[in-house]
Amino acid sequence: MMYPDDFNTPAFPSGKYVAISRFMAVSVMVLFFLIVCVCGVILWVKNTQSTSPFLISITPGGERWTLVSHENHTKQLPVYFVLQESVVNNFARQWFTISDNILENTATWSDGCSRDSDECKIGGTNTCAIFCDADDNVFNNFKKHVLPVYEDMETNESAVWRVTSVRARPVDVRAISKNGGTWRLTVHVDTGGVDTVFFGFARVGYNSIEYPKTMGYYISDFNMFRMN
Repeated sequence: MMYPDDFNTPAFPSGKYVAISRFMAVSVMVLFFLIVCVCGVILWVKNTQSTSPFLISITPGGERWTLVSHENHTKQLPVYFVLQESVVNNFARQWFTISDNILENTATWSDGCSRDSDECKIGGTNTCAIFCDADDNVFNNFKKHVLPVYEDMETNESAVWRVTSVRARPVDVRAISKNGGTWRLTVHVDTGGVDTVFFGFARVGYNSIEYPKTMGYYISDFNMFRMN
């Protein structure tokens, strides 16, 4: 005999109510389990809609991959925000890199291009990389104050600097617009086995005619300070 189904007899009048109670208990447990599953699905869908956008920049030969990410994102991230972040990130890497290849350094630091040259309009190479992504004042400052130091280190110390990370954040996210904005930078550089930290600011300007390679964005001011 099955309990309590077969006990619904005059000799056991409460068997019917026991069967109903068992059915209700099982139904409540199944319903509770389904509610938990639905809540889990809702949380999973919400997390998949909150992903952080990123860009990957690859050199023509595939030697260098540059990841530009934005972690503390808002629900809607304007295209100009990501573009400026990418320009600032790449420029900082170019500024603080000293390769073990002298020819590569010479090309990156060169000003032997014009704003109308392919290097500044199309890109695809590191030639005139700093010149093409900045205005004349920024590049002249680099050429006058930074380049002599780099060339001396390259010649006398065989220095090799490699940027390990760049953290770029807007000083005021509300002030970042299609016409540019000011960014706060923290750059970690491997200077021969030593982690050297640089902190500073970069201002981004906009000129779609002279800077088509970077969608019109360029570095209009760049000030960095060594922290250690």
